Amino acid sequence: MKQKKQCETEIDQWPWISMLPFGILAGYWGDKEVRITAISEYGFQTRLAAPATVEQKNAPWELAFYDQKTASYQRILLRDATFLQEKEEDFDVVYTFATEQEDYRNAVQHLALQYSQYIRWKMEDDDAALAEEMTGYPAEQDAFHLESLEEQKKVWFSGITKETFVALQNSAAGSGQPIELALELDRPEWYKAYLSMESAVFFDAYFRRNQIADPPVFHPDRLYIGNAFCPHLAPKEEELFVMMDKACRESFAVTLVFPFLLEENLSETQARLQHLARWCEQKNKTIELVVNDWGTAHLAAQFPVFSLGLGVLLNKRKKDPRMAYKLGERILFEQNSVHAAFYQEYLKEEFRMERYEWESCGDTDTGKFPEGKNSLHLPFYQTNTSQYCPMYATCVEGSRGAQVPVRKCPRFCEEQAFLYPEHLRMVGRYNSLFGVDLDVWKRVEEMLKLRGVDRVVVNLL
Repeated sequence: MKQKKQCETEIDQWPWISMLPFGILAGYWGDKEVRITAISEYGFQTRLAAPATVEQKNAPWELAFYDQKTASYQRILLRDATFLQEKEEDFDVVYTFATEQEDYRNAVQHLALQYSQYIRWKMEDDDAALAEEMTGYPAEQDAFHLESLEEQKKVWFSGITKETFVALQNSAAGSGQPIELALELDRPEWYKAYLSMESAVFFDAYFRRNQIADPPVFHPDRLYIGNAFCPHLAPKEEELFVMMDKACRESFAVTLVFPFLLEENLSETQARLQHLARWCEQKNKTIELVVNDWGTAHLAAQFPVFSLGLGVLLNKRKKDPRMAYKLGERILFEQNSVHAAFYQEYLKEEFRMERYEWESCGDTDTGKFPEGKNSLHLPFYQTNTSQYCPMYATCVEGSRGAQVPVRKCPRFCEEQAFLYPEHLRMVGRYNSLFGVDLDVWKRVEEMLKLRGVDRVVVNLL
């Protein structure tokens, strides 16, 4: 190692690579996780808000280098990291360290090569071409779109036949556990149609309006009422109680779905919960609520006549139609916080919550469901939701990025949708983006054999 004084005079001449994203280069300085602000083959720099103690300066170093090809990290313990310089700046203190380890030097060279390639692709290509270079994403297929959502649904739902749900119910019977079948009514079109028709006629119409010319035999045990993603698509209060009364007369169990809670809707939500509780007391019934906001969960948990389920916006998972192109291991995506026993216990104690809402999402399907009651939604799965509506922004402002709070919603989503390249199997509906799992109908039997699935919820958007 060169003398410290000599190294200090050369620091400014080192071939620095500055401000690398933390995701591709992470630093661990003793018990501190720190940002590496600059790196070279000879050493590296980090910064702290306040001067480091003597103990901190002598703490061991470990760096984690991200490899784009394997989508994994190479961790290198620096056995010879030498403290060179402490430099106080306007808002922080910069520390420089030197090392001569061969594995460190090789890792820096490899990182520099990959990062320069990424920058070049980013500057020269569009996002699809960049993804193609990095992951093998088929950019040439992005040019193929269908002309309308109706055409899209004809393709997507071609696998639904008269026997689809017969097979589903037979699978349930063969699984040795009772499986509830539910249909989700998530927008005003379905609320009005359900109220205006006999149930058997409505179920037939539901599939026909979703471009299935020969509808399957379908008679659910339960109706989900409400939209998990957009507050503007919730049923009006009078309409809601009429639907609940009709469902009770027709012997359907009812689950009410609540979206995220906007502050401006707090009083209205509190009042609705009180009215629902009064309805339950009058009918001597317990109603199931699916909540997608912790504020709603706290409010609803105060009423013993409600049983609560953890909605998909709270039951977060890694989900993306492009997941097949992700490099590296994906097995960790199969589980989330709900699989942890202590978290389940918290949900039960805090909210009396024992049901969890899941979505079938292809490559990131849950391989093993947690203890408790699990509802499986199919065939769509949500990937993105905005409190401000991209559909409204596009129709009113001409750009989906020009999003503003929507006070009076004209419901452009009743007639419009965002379409994407056919191979991606995704659609923009309401204020959200959804992927569609087209193979789910073939996997239902296998999925129902998994411990914990006791309800299948159908929503064709």
